Amino acid sequence: MKSIFITLGSLLMVTAQANNPKPLDTIYANEHMNMALFFPSQIKQGIVGNSNFVFTYNRENQQTLGLLKAVPGKDSNLLVITDDGSIYSYIISYANNLEYPNRFITEQERIGTERQGIQKISKNVVPRETVRDSSITVKGVEDKFHKSCEALLKLPARKNIRKRDQGLSLAVKNMYTLENEVYVQFEVRNNSGVAFDFGRLEMSKVNGKKGRKSSYQELELLPLYSHNIPNNVGHGQTVRFVYVFPKFHFGKGERIMANLSENNTTRTVRLNFE
Repeated sequence: MKSIFITLGSLLMVTAQANNPKPLDTIYANEHMNMALFFPSQIKQGIVGNSNFVFTYNRENQQTLGLLKAVPGKDSNLLVITDDGSIYSYIISYANNLEYPNRFITEQERIGTERQGIQKISKNVVPRETVRDSSITVKGVEDKFHKSCEALLKLPARKNIRKRDQGLSLAVKNMYTLENEVYVQFEVRNNSGVAFDFGRLEMSKVNGKKGRKSSYQELELLPLYSHNIPNNVGHGQTVRFVYVFPKFHFGKGERIMANLSENNTTRTVRLNFE
């Protein structure tokens, strides 16, 4: 922990409000939900001080969205630097339940700026987002995703990329990009003879072959929202559901790998597609 602050101190020259420092807010996270943090500017760098927290953001194509997850453990801190030179710092803590899994960060929350490339902000400029932890704002975001997911489920399938394993099949039926999100419609069909207890669906962007460790890269894509996720899928049943991810692009040789696992068993279905 100490070494992290020493390293940061050597890398950054910060213009901070030292005479009247503001107390740091606490942001809560857990392993069950993504705590989505929307910053006023694109994220250039994000660092957590403890290994039981993970902060992910798009390093290839900078975005304003960062996702925070956690497992039980000691509190830590999150430091985020945006491309306009603003610096944000928060205490981060584990919580069993998240009342609002989204937070819109305002420019007023920054603790300082990088000296290099510092930008002056006019007092007359109104921040793009002035609502913080507002149930209305969160509801608006969720309503947008809900309506789009419902519309996608009603569309005819444009894809039928399927993988079968142990009587289970996982398929991608549709994939649409809308604004800054990618909507992926999945289908699970169960002909295994026993009910499938839905566990977790993980999706990653993969480049290279796993046997060649020097060239193999795997980047997990964390969902912003999920819709119509079943608790279980009975024998003979077919269920369709949607995951919403931050917008991503395919590079040369890249593909998507989706891995569906069952709770408390070793049953999995792995699907690769482009």
